[in-house]
Amino acid sequence: FMSTRNGIGTPRRAMAMRRLARALDVVVDGDDASDGVNSACTISRSHSASSATFEDALMTTGEEEEDAHQTRARRREDGEDDDTRAVRTFAETCERFARDVRDEANALRARSLAIRGGLEASDEVEANLSATRAEDVLASFTRAEREDDGHEDGHGCYGVVRACALRAREWADVRAAYVEAERARVKEAKRAAVETASRNVKEGLRAKDYARAILDGVCAALAIECADETSEDDAKVREVVAEVTREFRAEADAEMLAACVVDNDGTNASTTLRIDSARIARLLEHVHNISDDELRLRTSAFANVIAERFLEPMIRAGTASVVDVNDGDFLRYNTAETGETVNGDNFIAQESLERALTWLRAKLPSDDVAEAFGANVWARLAKTCVSSWLLNHPSERAIDRTCAVEVVAANCGFVPPPSDGAMTYAGGAVGPLEAQALATEMHEAEMRRTSVLAKARTLALGEDNLQILLRSRAEDVEEEEDKDGHSMTKTRLPFGVGRGCGDETGVSSGVPLLDGAPCTVSKGADDLAMHVDEVLRAAVEDLDPNARRASANLAAAAADCLDLFRACVSAHRAEQLQTIHTSALVFHNDCHHLANRFSASVYSRGLALQERIGRTPALLWPIEPLRALGDATRNAANDRALSEIHAALDLADGFLHSGEVKVKNTIVKAVARARHVIQRAGTASMYLLPRPTGARDAADLALHFARRITLEILSLEDISVDESEALTEIIADAFATERLVGTKEDAADASNALIRAAGSEWLKAREIGLMLSAPLRDITANWERGSYRALGFTAREIRGLIDALFEDSSLRAECLARVVDVDVDDAREALGAQG
Repeated sequence: FMSTRNGIGTPRRAMAMRRLARALDVVVDGDDASDGVNSACTISRSHSASSATFEDALMTTGEEEEDAHQTRARRREDGEDDDTRAVRTFAETCERFARDVRDEANALRARSLAIRGGLEASDEVEANLSATRAEDVLASFTRAEREDDGHEDGHGCYGVVRACALRAREWADVRAAYVEAERARVKEAKRAAVETASRNVKEGLRAKDYARAILDGVCAALAIECADETSEDDAKVREVVAEVTREFRAEADAEMLAACVVDNDGTNASTTLRIDSARIARLLEHVHNISDDELRLRTSAFANVIAERFLEPMIRAGTASVVDVNDGDFLRYNTAETGETVNGDNFIAQESLERALTWLRAKLPSDDVAEAFGANVWARLAKTCVSSWLLNHPSERAIDRTCAVEVVAANCGFVPPPSDGAMTYAGGAVGPLEAQALATEMHEAEMRRTSVLAKARTLALGEDNLQILLRSRAEDVEEEEDKDGHSMTKTRLPFGVGRGCGDETGVSSGVPLLDGAPCTVSKGADDLAMHVDEVLRAAVEDLDPNARRASANLAAAAADCLDLFRACVSAHRAEQLQTIHTSALVFHNDCHHLANRFSASVYSRGLALQERIGRTPALLWPIEPLRALGDATRNAANDRALSEIHAALDLADGFLHSGEVKVKNTIVKAVARARHVIQRAGTASMYLLPRPTGARDAADLALHFARRITLEILSLEDISVDESEALTEIIADAFATERLVGTKEDAADASNALIRAAGSEWLKAREIGLMLSAPLRDITANWERGSYRALGFTAREIRGLIDALFEDSSLRAECLARVVDVDVDDAREALGAQG
C-alpha cells in the first residue's frame, strides 16, 4: 500500500493491492448475475471462486511479477502513475463488489420470502462471504497504514476493505434476522393449522362428515413438520395434534362398534349379526390418509366383536351351527341339531363359516377393509377352527374340508400374509388355518409312523427274539401221531444239511409266497415280517376310505421298518456279526427272509393299496439294500473263515522237512486246525443257510483248503522216503471224509455232500497222498489211462512230482517221456470206458 499524503510508498503492499484488484476484476467482470434465486446461486459460486483468488493474490510467482512490471510500464505511457491507478482501481472495484453483494443479498432476501428454497441459496452466500476473510485482510494493515489511508470518504485501500467487511457483517445480521422471522412465521403457521384442524375435526365429527374431518383436520395437522423438536412451542403443537387425533379415533371406534350389532335371543338358541355397510364406508373412506396402519387399527375393535361374539361361538357349536341369510340384512346361526353325517363326517360347521365369511365380505365396503378385518381376527379364527374341528384325531376328509374353508376366506381377502415376512406359509399353505391343518395331519401321520417304527425296533433288537431260532418254511417238519392217532408237530425239528442246526423251536408264521429254500431265521426277524404285513393290511383296511395320504404314509412306514432293521440291527449286533460265524449267517437269512416276506405282502396287497391311494406305491426300495447287507455280512464271515484256514496252514511252513518227527507233528496240528475251521464254519453254512447257498459256501472253504495243500506239495523239489511216508499219512488225515463237517448223527451225509460240492479239487488233493507212495510205473500208467487228467492234473505237475519223488534213472527218464499233455475230455472218455 502507499500513502497519498507523503508520496512514500510501500512496494510490497502496493503490489499486493494491485494483484487483489486484478483478481477481483476477473471475478466480478466475469459474473453474469441474474435476478432471483438463480442470481444468488451464481454470485455464491463467484464468491466461492473469489475466496481462493483473494488469498492467492497475496502470493506471486516470477512470471506474475514480470506481468506486473509490464502493466506498470504500459500505464506510465498512458500518463498515470501506476500506484495511483492501482489505488483508484482497487477502490472502485471493492466498492462495486460491495454494492453488488448488497444488491444481490437484498434481492435474494426478497425472493426468499416467496420461495422457501432461496433460503438454502442464502446459506451459500453467507458461507462464501465468510470465505473472503475480509476481517483477516483488515488485520493485515498496520496501525500507521490505517491512519495514513483512513480518509473519511472511504476511498482509500483500508477504507474500501473496511466497507466491504462492514457490509458483510450487515448482511449476516440481516440474514440472521430473516431466519428468525421465518422460524416465527412457521411456528405461527403450525399453531394456526392445528387450531384450524381441531375446529374442523370437531365440526366434522359433530356432522358425521368423517371425510372432511380426516382430510381437512387430522391429515393437515399430522402433515406439519417440526423444525425444532426441542422447541416448547413445537411440543405444544404436537400435544394439540395428538389430542385431535385421539378425539377422532375415539369417535371413529365408537362409530364402528355402533355399525355392528350382535343379538342373542337370551336362550342361546340363536344369535344374529347386523352390519351397517353404509355407515362403515362413510367412516373409513379416507382413514388411510392418517397413517398406513390406521385402517387396521380402526377396524380392530369392530372385527374383534364380530369374532368374539358371533364367529367363534358359531365355530365352537360345531355340527349344530346353521347360517341363515335373510335378504342380506342380517346373519343368524341356530344351535338346533340339523344335518346328517356323510361317511362319518358332518361338515355343517364348515359350510356355515364359509357362508358367514361370504356374507361379511359383501358387507364390507372395500378390499382394503376386508384385508384389515382379516389381519385383525383371521389368525384367532384359525386357531378356533383347529381346536374345534381337528383335535380328536381328525379324518383326512375333515382336514381337507377345513383347508377348503381357508380358500373361501382367501377369496374374500381375509387371509393376511405371513407375519414373519415369508412369501408363503409353511408347506405352501394358503394361510394359518391350512398350515395348522396340515401340521395336524403331519402330526397324526408321524404319530402312527412312530408307533410302527417303535414296535419294529423292539422286535428287531429284542435279545429274546434274537436267541430263538425258527425255520423259514414248514416243509422239513416231521410229524408224529399222538396216542389218539392225531397228527402233531414234533417239538424239535429235524436237522442236517439244509434242514437246520437242531436248535430251532418252530416254524416261521405268515405266508411263504415268495420264500426260497428253507433256512434258519431269528424269531425277531419273523415277528418283524408279520408286523410289516399287519401295517400294510391296516393301510388298506383300517383307515378311513378317503384317507389316501394317511394310507400312503402308513404303507411307507412299513417300508421304513425294513430300513430300520438294516440300520439298527447291523449297528447293535456289530460285534457278534463280525466275530461269530453263526450269527452272521442267521443275520443273512433274516435279511432275505424279511425281503421275501415284504415282497409277498406288497404283492398280495398292492392292488388294493393302489386303488386306495390312487397311484402305485413305491415300497420295494428297501429290499435290494437289505439283501445286499445280508450277502455282505455272509461274505465277510466266509472271508474270515478262509483267513483262519490259510493262517493255520501257514504254520505247516510249506510242508518242508515233514520226515522229521517234530516237524511232522507241527504240520499235523496245522492241518487239523484248518479242518476244524471247515468243520465249524462249513457245518454252520450247510445247516443254517438255504441248501444251495450253504453247500456252495462250505465247498468254497474246502476248495481253498485243498488247493493250498496241493500247491504246497507240488511245489516241493525233493521228497525223501521219510517225507513221502509222512506226507502220505498227513494227506490221508487231511482229506478224510470222517468228521469233515456235520454232527455225529449227520456227519457222513454232510461230509459226502460237501465232497460232492467241492468236486475234483478235493479228490485231486486226496490222490496226491496216494501218489506219494505209489510205484513209478503205476503213476505213469495212471497218467496214460487218463485218470490223473480227469482229476485236473497237468503233465507239468506229474513230471514235477516224479522228479521230486524218484532219483534220476533210465526208468525215470522213460516215464517222464511218456507223461505228455493230451486233451482232458479224451482222457475222461477213456477213463469212463475203462470203468
